[in-house]
Amino acid sequence: MYSISLEIFQGPFDLLYHLIEKKEIDIYDIPIAEITDQYMEYLDQMIQFNMNVASEFILMASTLIEIKSQMLLPLKEKEEDPRHELVNKLLEYKIFKEVSEQLKKYEDECCYYYSKPKEEMALDSDVKTEQLSLNEINIYELYNVFMSLIKNQNLKIVNEEKLKVYRENYSVKDCVDELVKKLKSRGRVSLFETFREKDKITKEYVITTFLAVLELSNKQGMRIYQTDIYSDIIIIAA
Repeated sequence: MYSISLEIFQGPFDLLYHLIEKKEIDIYDIPIAEITDQYMEYLDQMIQFNMNVASEFILMASTLIEIKSQMLLPLKEKEEDPRHELVNKLLEYKIFKEVSEQLKKYEDECCYYYSKPKEEMALDSDVKTEQLSLNEINIYELYNVFMSLIKNQNLKIVNEEKLKVYRENYSVKDCVDELVKKLKSRGRVSLFETFREKDKITKEYVITTFLAVLELSNKQGMRIYQTDIYSDIIIIAA
């Protein structure tokens, strides 16, 4: 017994575009007789193997045959090429096909990642919150310092392997504990010096440390500031 497999196409334009790409045909100059014969041959195979041939496939077949018959007649002066409308529809289909393939690629890449579920964080009425003063650090300044650190501090950041799910090497709690430990022994911590003390750092470590700084900004008894834009971030015990 022989097993024969036919490609399944989403619609008549999908089949037509496949035939054009397979033969490397110029879409602006389609040999309509050749494409029509190949298209009809595929429909015959579908019917032969009892595949359900949708009406849109048959409609396209009749359109191709009509264009083929028109191409046999000489064109009158200023008469439009019979293939013109078909070419425009194929070009439009080509755009949508390329976009859908790119979106499928993004979808496949997303399969390698997982996100942390959303957490609802509610503050109790007895929880004390501290408002940062204007001369203290905010999230936008943190971003600016991060970019300055990458560009100007001559730190070699090791690139992690792409599209690979791995366990976190650093947590915000670990980085907070590390910064608090340095505060207890030194009284103040320089963010730039903290990064320089590492032999080599990863983006994961840099980002986690910045999140730890944000975490410390919410703790009473901590003061975080910088003297100028893009300058070092200093943490001191208030």
